[in-house]
Amino acid sequence: MIFMPDAIIVENVSKTYKSADETIKALDNVSISVKTGEIFGLLGPNGAGKTSLISVLCGILIPDGGKVQILDMDCLKEIKKIQKVINVVSGFTGTLFALSLEEALMYYCLLYNVQNPKEKIDWAIKLANLEDSRKTEADELSAGLRQRFLIAKALLNDPKVLILDEPTVGLDVESAINIRNIIRNLRTSGRTILLTTHNMFEADELCDRIAFINKGKIVNIGTPGQLKDQIIRISEKIIEINCSDSAEVLKLLSKIKGASASLKDKGIVLVSVDNYNRMNDILKALSSLKAEVYNITALEPTLEETYLKLINNIDNNKGNKTNKTIKLIKTSKTNAYGKSENKGENDG
Repeated sequence: MIFMPDAIIVENVSKTYKSADETIKALDNVSISVKTGEIFGLLGPNGAGKTSLISVLCGILIPDGGKVQILDMDCLKEIKKIQKVINVVSGFTGTLFALSLEEALMYYCLLYNVQNPKEKIDWAIKLANLEDSRKTEADELSAGLRQRFLIAKALLNDPKVLILDEPTVGLDVESAINIRNIIRNLRTSGRTILLTTHNMFEADELCDRIAFINKGKIVNIGTPGQLKDQIIRISEKIIEINCSDSAEVLKLLSKIKGASASLKDKGIVLVSVDNYNRMNDILKALSSLKAEVYNITALEPTLEETYLKLINNIDNNKGNKTNKTIKLIKTSKTNAYGKSENKGENDG
């Protein structure tokens, strides 16, 4: 097995902004490591420290303390070398006016000192699916095409590390899907991608690992599944039953220890259980029913619910049991015979 060093290493990085009126700790002993070739998500509310961290990685901002490395190079001492092998795409960047898309890319080739610019432009345009728009003036591009242009621009220096700062912000559904497909294709070429986004579905779909950041501190790091599992352990577990006679199901389940049933809608019963192992007791009880049971679904928290609970430290407010089941997704279906169907749902 070939050892691949981490592409990005951030250790105990801090940054404080001071003014006459206040002191803001934008980064508070932040530590993350991003593996080579992975898509790493950085999620947090506005003002959490995401932009400050990106600015440190790009050499725009000097931290007060800590260690920052990209591709085994020190961001404080070797930033000129680093800037040759990284690039940034922001959802808030403008475009050059009065130039065609192709002409604008040639301008950036000159700026980046790109060798064989014509070949690189053709390659970047193909990767960003912009072949039909290469002669279009930049100020005439739609929001989705403009964002694809910015990705093409960032690819001109063939970066090993690509930082995507909210790349789908403000885009319609179809344009956002196109951008996500491009990101997947970039990942297959071995690039390391640091992604910031407020779109939880996007982060869940694209990221290998995610760091939640709030008030300058890293709250938690893990795969989407690991982060959700933490919430499952501390939250009430919900089972949804789709049936022909909800009244009969409610009456039956009221007798099961550790389960609390309620009516969600006609023919749909929600069951709160203290442990998903209660599923066996529920299936056994339902098998005696005259009513038909169409399916049973174990509901798990979405990444959005996980994010909100961790960011707001809901663990410390166990007395607050409101909105425990909002925005849950169906992740594992079991039919009336107890056989798992495991159908994933795509709400994108």
